[in-house]
Amino acid sequence: MTPLELAQEYIFAHDLRAASAKIYLAATKALIKHFGAVDAEEIDHRSILAWRRKVLENGLSKRSWNTYSNHLRTIWGYGLEQGILTHTLINPFKKTTVIPPKRPSKTVSGDAIQRARNWLKALADQERGTGERSQITPAWFWLATFEMFYYTGIRLNALLCLRYKDIDWDNQMILVRGETEKTHREFSVPIMEGLAPHLQRILDEAKHAGFAPDDQLFNVNRFSRYYRRKEMNIDQVEAMYRKLTDKIGVRMTPHRFRHTLATDLMKQPERNIHLTKSLLNHSNIATTMNYIEADYDHMRAVLHERSLAQGALQHVRRVDSSGALPQPSDNPISRPHAKSASQIPSQFERPAPNRQPCETWQLPPLSLAGNTMPSPGDSVQPPEELFEPTMLFTLMANRQGSQSFNRRSNCTAGKAGQAGQAGNARASP
Repeated sequence: MTPLELAQEYIFAHDLRAASAKIYLAATKALIKHFGAVDAEEIDHRSILAWRRKVLENGLSKRSWNTYSNHLRTIWGYGLEQGILTHTLINPFKKTTVIPPKRPSKTVSGDAIQRARNWLKALADQERGTGERSQITPAWFWLATFEMFYYTGIRLNALLCLRYKDIDWDNQMILVRGETEKTHREFSVPIMEGLAPHLQRILDEAKHAGFAPDDQLFNVNRFSRYYRRKEMNIDQVEAMYRKLTDKIGVRMTPHRFRHTLATDLMKQPERNIHLTKSLLNHSNIATTMNYIEADYDHMRAVLHERSLAQGALQHVRRVDSSGALPQPSDNPISRPHAKSASQIPSQFERPAPNRQPCETWQLPPLSLAGNTMPSPGDSVQPPEELFEPTMLFTLMANRQGSQSFNRRSNCTAGKAGQAGQAGNARASP
């Protein structure tokens, strides 16, 4: 069985949307382009890895390769499960994906959206005033389509599948059927004030053209004589957005409007992730979070508050790049006058001396062989600094060290007295 036949078997066995089936076939055709006419059972894991290396080196994005790998793995898994492929039990596409770089969210700035809106309005006014065909025609229809994507964030396929009867004008609601959605879930979108006049124009023109309830509502082919298709398709919508991109200079697509809507909703003070998830009709919140771009203004404000709270900005050096000379201040800063060194000691109070009298400082006479010691009557005076305290001792006296110093002085004097008495006792006959 060829890879294309295997892919067709998988699509036949599953109830897929046309867009999903198209992706499976595109992945299969990419495989056939590399391997040529080959049997599906001849493709092994190593040959897939060699194909991966070649296409990545040739410039294919990692995200595109993962799309191929995931869809082909599903097809081969179906073949192994159903016994169509019997040569092996191992899926050759298993563990062949790569890690793509994380790209920022695809949003469109508010300024670019407003410029695109103004341009479409100008084209609509031009067509209405001159009756001539504009660059994007009919401009009023494409302006309504533009506003539909902006206000609702609806998927492109869902917009193409909207029917005339899906608009509940009385309740101001738009019904999106589950069979047209990627998640297969039905949901409704409210009609906002800014969207209402554009949608009303679509409904009025559709009624005038004789639309049936099940007819495609957003169908440019029925609103202009320049188109001959039966229904509007993806190519026509993408062609209009390419013209917008060329004119504004910013890439715009319906899918980027979904990202922009999600980001704008989460910037609001009453941000609600569950409301955003419901509006975009996502299956899980993780998908919605991937749509949301980081709010750098809010991030900057939070980091600034952190710096203020921790006092970090007090140490920031600021440089004046203007080159202007500093101007004298009207209110000069007063600074205390420096005091001379002779004035400093007068600020400290000298503690009262607490020492023994000078008479107690006597050393006993000692008689040793070959040496003559002073007699008992001779007195040895203590060092001079004990009588005249220096500034260092004065500072120490004002602190806790004064008491310990006094204790040492008393202890020294006491020991000297005891030594004198012992010497006198030995000297007496």
